[in-house]
Amino acid sequence: MFEEVINRLTHRPTTAHKYDFGHVLIIGGSPGMVGAPLLAGRAALRIGAGLVTIASTADVTDKLEKRVEEIMTLAISANSTEALAKLRDSINERKVNAVVVGPGLSPDKSELVRQLVKSIELPMIIDGGGLSALKEVKTLQSKGRTLRDVVLTPHAGEFKRLIGRDLPKDENELKKLAKNFAKRNSIILVLKGHPTYVTTGAGDLYENRTGGPGLATAGTGDVLAGMIAGLIAQEIEPAEAAKAGVYIHGLAGDLAVKQKTQAGLIASDVIEFIPSALKTLE
Repeated sequence: MFEEVINRLTHRPTTAHKYDFGHVLIIGGSPGMVGAPLLAGRAALRIGAGLVTIASTADVTDKLEKRVEEIMTLAISANSTEALAKLRDSINERKVNAVVVGPGLSPDKSELVRQLVKSIELPMIIDGGGLSALKEVKTLQSKGRTLRDVVLTPHAGEFKRLIGRDLPKDENELKKLAKNFAKRNSIILVLKGHPTYVTTGAGDLYENRTGGPGLATAGTGDVLAGMIAGLIAQEIEPAEAAKAGVYIHGLAGDLAVKQKTQAGLIASDVIEFIPSALKTLE
């Protein structure tokens, strides 16, 4: 199913350089949740993105500077208007291809999230704190913007808050709900769980069964968001990137469990096993 994607990831032109593989911008992090955007950034690099920048307030980027090596940082203002202006300038200057909004983001950034969605016309993955900012999915609607390149990645609890009601226990009913939600809002929905469902505005549904209980640990959702963004940055269509991302993410988790055990698996292990997953698929 993902032969073209895997071939692109594992066979690069000999003359390639980092700008050929895209630049991912991750907007997230807050005091006490510095690791979330870092996990997303490392995952984007491991799946093949050429460059990654993490944007956050100075109290976060100062801490990140002590931990990052391959990842760049961008300090932004706590003021939403000023932060938005700097982010837009940076996106143009640094030639960003895909944006992740939300890993570790604090609730006080809700207005920034809404403004980002309305004003930045790039493929965007909204996860974690970014989802919390969307009281209703109609918040995403903006004049002249197509939402087919917006990917929402909620787990069951986050999806429940998005739609404002309990989720059906029947699997077929849940699939129908996910499909209708994506189609009605012209977005790509990645409803995380086991299985994970990927539905699109076209009304199709992909059911993924790689992964398992080992992924039930903090940070694995951040890893998935970074992986999907990293695939999109490499010019893979958002819907295909979402499907391939959840499959490779789950496979990396399955491979890691063989060495780490289900209980012993942590999110950074999944990142380290992404190359093994790609090699297995190759």
